[in-house]
Amino acid sequence: MRKKLTIMCSVLLFFLCAGGAETYASGKKNIYIGLHDKMLPFTKEEAFIVNGQAVAPAEKLSYYLYMKQTINKNNGLYIFEKNGQQLVVNIKTKEALFNGKAVSPAVIYTENGKLYVGIRWLAEQFGFKVDYLSHHHTVRIYTAIGSKLSNEEFLAANQSFFDQINNAPPTPIAYVTFDDGPSAQSASILKILGDYQVKATFFYVEPNIRYHAEITKKAAAEGHYLALHSVTHKVNPLYNSPQNFINEMEKTDQTLKRVTGQSSILVRAPYGSVPYLKQPFRDAMVKKGYRLWDWDVDSEDWRYNASSKARILQNIQAGIQRQKKSGDQHVVILLHEKKITADMLPAILQYLKKEGYEMRAYNPSAHVVQNFWKDARL
Repeated sequence: MRKKLTIMCSVLLFFLCAGGAETYASGKKNIYIGLHDKMLPFTKEEAFIVNGQAVAPAEKLSYYLYMKQTINKNNGLYIFEKNGQQLVVNIKTKEALFNGKAVSPAVIYTENGKLYVGIRWLAEQFGFKVDYLSHHHTVRIYTAIGSKLSNEEFLAANQSFFDQINNAPPTPIAYVTFDDGPSAQSASILKILGDYQVKATFFYVEPNIRYHAEITKKAAAEGHYLALHSVTHKVNPLYNSPQNFINEMEKTDQTLKRVTGQSSILVRAPYGSVPYLKQPFRDAMVKKGYRLWDWDVDSEDWRYNASSKARILQNIQAGIQRQKKSGDQHVVILLHEKKITADMLPAILQYLKKEGYEMRAYNPSAHVVQNFWKDARL
């Protein structure tokens, strides 16, 4: 039985690392780690699958595998040692030597200055076996001498660990949204979002799409959701009639599709949907298949200058705490494409992560009703 399970799990891991598991290949997914017959105390999101590879913090993983670590910052080398064997990794080139002989390139990943190493890659260099137990999102590292349990027995023995995970409250979702772009700040904002591996939702104004076509293409290519925010961004003529409103959103969508090849169904009404989008406007949106998003948390970033930009984060913190008290599991945060907002963005993302939020872009197939009218049709 153990041999059969090992072969099956090894095959699963092979496809995972080759990008064959669609569930994980598309983005960063949390995993857990077991060593021999027990689970290791890695916290949620501390180890994960990214770009089709299961990785963990190099320092912590090597500690639990009883490896000595040495970092030579001058020449960019990370050295692992165990039982007289040595693995030398060049962090810049990913070249690796095991006992002086070249081995397959290192699987390494850096996030927020922390080095992560491929779990399978590191463990197998030192003679460990590695299985991926897909149903429990767990990587099990073991040796024939150090483990006594089959994979099936291992899962049963650690059932209390998995029960605790499954009974944990759902992860709250934060949608970080930006109005009025694209703009001169778009490149900076996209760079920061990329550094933190966060996908956002951008509400674009039609002339800005034409003027900043290249950055619009870049935002789309990087997996952000591009939504509609009108042509004129003016109360008059935008809200003169439902047809005016629809015409501006359709024109914005046409330009977006011409530039990126992608169409959009999500609309944010300039200045918010209240009081402008009365029943006839919303009926017209429903007929056209549009969805409407306002926001839960207003950063009010449009109010501030460089000397008062810290207020942006303070407003978000206050808003998040209000939503937590209300039990809201899907929070939409309003930001604008401003320099001070870009300056504060790293602190905002760090705060949301600290508060336990998973940050996502809008997904039409998983629409969340978020409008001031509480109109469930939109």
